[in-house]
Amino acid sequence: MSLNPKKYLSFNRKRSLPFLLGWYDNINNIDVPIKVSSRGIDLLMPYVEKESEIKIQAFLDASKKTRIKILLEIPRTLIKSENISGVKDFIRTYKNHPSVYAWYLYDEPEMEQPTPLSPNLLKQVYTAIKEEDKSKPVALVFSKIDKIEPYSDAMDILMWDRYPCTQDVAEFQWVSYYRETLYKVMSLADIKNKKFLNVLQAYGNNQFNRRLPTKAEFRYMFYLSVLVGSDGLLFWTHYRSSYSWNESVLYPTIQEFRDYIPAIITGEDSKNLVQVSHSNIEVKLFSIPNTTNFVMIVVNHNETQINFTLKLAINIIKFVGRESDNIKKTRYAKKDTGNSQIKSIC
Repeated sequence: MSLNPKKYLSFNRKRSLPFLLGWYDNINNIDVPIKVSSRGIDLLMPYVEKESEIKIQAFLDASKKTRIKILLEIPRTLIKSENISGVKDFIRTYKNHPSVYAWYLYDEPEMEQPTPLSPNLLKQVYTAIKEEDKSKPVALVFSKIDKIEPYSDAMDILMWDRYPCTQDVAEFQWVSYYRETLYKVMSLADIKNKKFLNVLQAYGNNQFNRRLPTKAEFRYMFYLSVLVGSDGLLFWTHYRSSYSWNESVLYPTIQEFRDYIPAIITGEDSKNLVQVSHSNIEVKLFSIPNTTNFVMIVVNHNETQINFTLKLAINIIKFVGRESDNIKKTRYAKKDTGNSQIKSIC
């Protein structure tokens, strides 16, 4: 439950495995599945554009050699030209490939120029996909959240992309807007009974006026997404990413998080409440399956470091904490006896 119900919406979504972590990339980069498969990545969304069936097949076959699954983009030309039979042919061609996890119906249809793509057209395409393949989900990604609802009947997976770290915005100056918007889109996914994948910024170096997120900023986006109920995370985008940033920021965060996925899937522990002394700190406690231990996610919605106190209702004998750069000091009030351990992610 949310500790600040007047300020934050409350989500306790039932999630299921797999909790997917993946990159956007391009269908021509056939070496990427091998490169990232050992780094905790289990999903790729390669842009298909107008590439040939040979290149698509080669990418899928390369992924088959790893544990990575593919969110396969349907060529946009088929959709924009309303070529329903062509869409069906595409689905039939690849639906039985073991690497295909889901279908990527369209990229930001509400942003299409000169006019947004019609929700009715995408619903028609969605129906055609399901006629050929009922087993795989269909995804749509959006940037403008106020334009999402008309497309609700054309997707099973709702995705949202927002890249807040621009050259002219200082560290954490974007937090308030990002948080509020994420909660709104998560609320819509919850109401419409859609899976939700958040797309995080993983590029910069002045590309599109973006700077790379600092380590603390990336961890904030990552763990806030987990806290609000995301079913997985994608990172945009591998072919524009920085090797050194990936090695120092992204992959260590993924490696850390993977140990906690079983607890996240189990869901928030509503029996053991946590009280926090600061109104702009959000906390959730997750039980680690088959143990008496817990994972606690602590998110600081302030733009600066702060001190705060947590009061735990459970008995613990050990606290293992990891502090983020924007959380300076944490104090924990707890009973002195017990048999549980808490791993904290700040």
